[in-house]
Amino acid sequence: MPQPQTWHARRTTIIFLSIVLGVALVFVLVIGWPFVTPLAYALIMATVFYPSYQRLLKRTKSTGRAALYSTVIVFLLIVLPVAFLLNIAAVQASAVAHEIAVRSAQEGGFMRFLVHLTDKPMHFVGRFVDVSSIDPERQINEHMKSFGAKLLPTAASWVGDIVSLVASMFLALLAMYFLLRDSESILQSVMEVLPIGEDSAKRLLSTLKNAIVANVHGVFAVGAAQGVATGIALFAVGVSPAVLLGMVAALCSVVPVVGTGLVWGPAAIYLMATGHMVKGIVLLAIGGGVISTLDNVIRPLVVSNAVQANGLVLMLSMLGGVAAFGFLGLFVGPVLIALVIAVSSMLKEQLTEKQQLASSEVSTSTI
Repeated sequence: MPQPQTWHARRTTIIFLSIVLGVALVFVLVIGWPFVTPLAYALIMATVFYPSYQRLLKRTKSTGRAALYSTVIVFLLIVLPVAFLLNIAAVQASAVAHEIAVRSAQEGGFMRFLVHLTDKPMHFVGRFVDVSSIDPERQINEHMKSFGAKLLPTAASWVGDIVSLVASMFLALLAMYFLLRDSESILQSVMEVLPIGEDSAKRLLSTLKNAIVANVHGVFAVGAAQGVATGIALFAVGVSPAVLLGMVAALCSVVPVVGTGLVWGPAAIYLMATGHMVKGIVLLAIGGGVISTLDNVIRPLVVSNAVQANGLVLMLSMLGGVAAFGFLGLFVGPVLIALVIAVSSMLKEQLTEKQQLASSEVSTSTI
């Protein structure tokens, strides 16, 4: 029968195990860091579709099948539409490239075509300011040389990004399946690890869940609003196909910083370059003054109901999150704000209870 360890031996064992655990966690972090982003997206999707998973679980009575069906639903509702819109954008870009190639040939070469495109805008601007010192042909030629030098590595980077995107989407869907299938055991393990009561742990996890779900609702709300607004604006100035471009704009709304400007910006430039100066300026004004600002209005309104934070704070958290983490920052920023608010509230409650307990002990000792 093994003898119980002395305190000295137990302390040595604890120190040794702690060191081994720390070193192992460092290597786990190094190994897992490249997969943080797809795993984060998997966690977001699993959180949003967890209610659907629960309903499917009641019908199928199988965690594996319910998780599989939920993953297929995400693939059909998100991945396929995104791929479809990207294909539309590629087709439209190809059509524009073909038209530019045809008109370039008619103008006597691509360089002459670009110079011709700048003639009308330069003439319009020349009515108000002196542009005699500007040589469009020389400047275009210099930029084309610089563009040519960067084109090959940029193209290679784009190919690598596409491959990486496909791999990340596959990994996110796979991780989502396992997160849903093992959700009960994962949640139980998390609550056991947290050094707080079960009620506090459930409250904290519920706060994070509500923040994530509200952010996803905000993404879809902003995408729908900006897509519709872009489609209407393009239709109003005679750019077609306005409906398809509006759908592409809805997809582009999730791109940090530029957003739907990837759609209405080139459209406005093309209108001005082809002589429709007023329409181009109007489209730029609507895009920059209305469409782009919808993000700063709609998203904080949607998220603030769940996070219970000031709209300005949420907007700044989103902008800061995007600057730090890219698109993922749209979720990270508000979730961190929700975490700070929840933990601060719980800490205040704990301190209040401690003060009340101390006061009651003082009263009891006095009596």
